[in-house]
Amino acid sequence: MLVVEKRRLAAGKVVMIDLRLFRIKSFGAGNGVALVVSLGEFGLLFAIPLFLQATRGYNALETGVILLALAIGSFVASGLGAPLSQRMGPVRVLQLGMLLEVIGIAGLGFIISTEVTGWGMAPWLFIYGMGVGFATAQLTGVILSEVPITESGQASAVQSTARQVGAAIGTAIIGTTLLIGLGSTAGHLEDKGIPAAQAQQVSDAVASSAGQAIPSLASQPDGDVLEAGAAEGFVTAIKSVALVAGIMVFLGLLLSFMLPKNAARVESEGYEPPGEHARHVST
Repeated sequence: MLVVEKRRLAAGKVVMIDLRLFRIKSFGAGNGVALVVSLGEFGLLFAIPLFLQATRGYNALETGVILLALAIGSFVASGLGAPLSQRMGPVRVLQLGMLLEVIGIAGLGFIISTEVTGWGMAPWLFIYGMGVGFATAQLTGVILSEVPITESGQASAVQSTARQVGAAIGTAIIGTTLLIGLGSTAGHLEDKGIPAAQAQQVSDAVASSAGQAIPSLASQPDGDVLEAGAAEGFVTAIKSVALVAGIMVFLGLLLSFMLPKNAARVESEGYEPPGEHARHVST
């Protein structure tokens, strides 16, 4: 596809993606940040509701109330984002947001246990939500800041696609990490004296159901032991998920330092080649 697009561009024909846009630093690096951050930004939210319902006994409504802390954090950040952006610049607010995401994910990974409550998780979800609010609100503007107005529609579609691709791949990676982590359930059960064959059978059931088989273990012989071991296995899996998600967002934070600090939108009636455009943009 890249070869075809280059040939059509060289021939002056209409192209789906003008590859010259990626020579604009804020656009090229910004899409890289969007892709990498999206890999881990929402992956943790795929696993936490499963954990809360399978091991802590919360129903769907109670789980939603716990996750409301994240939404409140994002709401607070949306109100603070504009004044902070005027004072610090959008790139710095974006980086602040990703830093808060890393802190929130790390905090969740540290405090999650078989005894954790919704109240215990709420502060870290709030911090994580503030990070998402700051980062999401600024990233689109930063990516499009130096793109000529005539190319903004195409550029906006590219950055949206980068996010969606990152989220899809990230969900697959997080899901795989969760299932691999749930495979550790057999080891936890064996440590509690459960025979290896039975432990493996229970572990397979827990993994194939993404942990949702855990509550039903209580009705089996030695149910309390089985349920406790499976819950410990889920804790191990969630900690692995938090580690992977945190690393992805941190990599996005590092990549964000390639962005121009003071990028500003350029008003343009027509398309300028990025080399020419860059000479007119204050960075």
